[in-house]
Amino acid sequence: MHIGVIARWLNPVLTECVQLLRDQGVEVTPIFPDQMLIPIADVKVEHDLYLMKAGTNASHYLAGILHAKGARFLNRYPIVALLRDKFRTNHALHHAGVRVPETFMASTRDDVLRVLADGPVVVKPPMGSRGIGVAIVHAPADLDDVEIQTPTVVQRYCPADDVGFDHKVFRIGDRLFGVRRRWPLRNYDDKRGEPFEVGGELEEITRAVGSAFDIQLYGVDIVVSGGKPYVVDVNKFGSYMGVPGAPALLADFILQATRQQQGD
Repeated sequence: MHIGVIARWLNPVLTECVQLLRDQGVEVTPIFPDQMLIPIADVKVEHDLYLMKAGTNASHYLAGILHAKGARFLNRYPIVALLRDKFRTNHALHHAGVRVPETFMASTRDDVLRVLADGPVVVKPPMGSRGIGVAIVHAPADLDDVEIQTPTVVQRYCPADDVGFDHKVFRIGDRLFGVRRRWPLRNYDDKRGEPFEVGGELEEITRAVGSAFDIQLYGVDIVVSGGKPYVVDVNKFGSYMGVPGAPALLADFILQATRQQQGD
């Protein structure tokens, strides 16, 4: 059994998960496309299953080629590609009945100003990850230091009731795990946050996200504003930092998924 992990790097959770898989006799190969010179004509499917962790351009280009050659992915590559696109993701969530902030596709500064006239907004790149390029805009002057891509995502700003914190909910199979995390992060250790039990509307929303994309391995960024939870991002494979026992839970899920793929 051979698994390829496409990543930018291996965080502590994934590093331990990989070791646990190896301890069970699984051959795991980390693949770092951003650090490689890849002869495109020589790309071959060499693993039973690929796990897509990175969100970089190089990773998605390589994954797309592997998918075209018949590679199997966890999660399925078309869904991974969709989740990278914040416009399509937001549209799918909205039509699945998941509460999301009012969202616009804008191409110019004037477009952003039109939305800003009705209240503060969040501007973010449509293919961004790890919070890079995300800016909260309260007034026109705030735009002076914001890069507006063509197009760019403009979302209505929903101030968190729990000021300075957001909620991460991770799913592994049928299980949900909540982590209350400081935002913005001050350092890497802040990713561990504080675990919490997921129930009520947070559970309903998180499971609805899984149903919308037919996946069981993902993370959801949720802001509770005015007593209502809003999904502001979906991660195809989150960090799982702060989830108790995450490496073992992930290893078991990945191992089961690989066996199912081999049995198809």
